[in-house]
Amino acid sequence: MSLKSFFGLDAFDLGIHAAVTAIVLFWVTEANSYQDGVIIGSMVAASSLILLAVRRRLALRKQVPSSLGSGEVAAERIFELEQRLADLESVEHRVAELEERLDFAERMLASGRDQQKELTP
Repeated sequence: MSLKSFFGLDAFDLGIHAAVTAIVLFWVTEANSYQDGVIIGSMVAASSLILLAVRRRLALRKQVPSSLGSGEVAAERIFELEQRLADLESVEHRVAELEERLDFAERMLASGRDQQKELTP
């Protein structure tokens, strides 16, 4: 099992995340007193873990499941496909309406030209 299949992120992304977290923790502990550094450092570490969990969730969601994947992923994909289908049907309806308007405008222009030809000798 690779890091990417487990975390959804490759080793480089995890390394960047860990390095940024370490730099922020170092800065917090050096810029504050010991007691404040411990408290703020704990908040930074917890925030970093929460951010990693969110990044992992988003990255795993973007990965294409091998078959249908878990039920949650399959349900999410079906919901997204239904939304896209509804959007497509809406656009299809608008295109049909625009075609009707264009046909009407062409008929009006053609009848105007016919009337103009009849008036000119």
